[in-house]
Amino acid sequence: MNAKQLLRLTEARRLAASGDGKAIREASGLSLHEVAAAIPLSVSGLFRWENGERVPRGERAVAWAELLEQLTATRRPS
Repeated sequence: MNAKQLLRLTEARRLAASGDGKAIREASGLSLHEVAAAIPLSVSGLFRWENGERVPRGERAVAWAELLEQLTATRRPS
């Protein structure tokens, strides 16, 4: 994992611990199924991340952080 990916992993863990990841997904109108399929990750795995039951790890966590960043960017006013 390179430095950029490690920063994303750190962000994924912050998003999971704070509940911000779930809030971003919900504000974007996306279901657990849709986001899990995009990463890809099991729905139960994503649920556990979002509810603080598991710590995001690996490439899927990096993909989740990147997706959430993109969702956040699309919601910002121009």
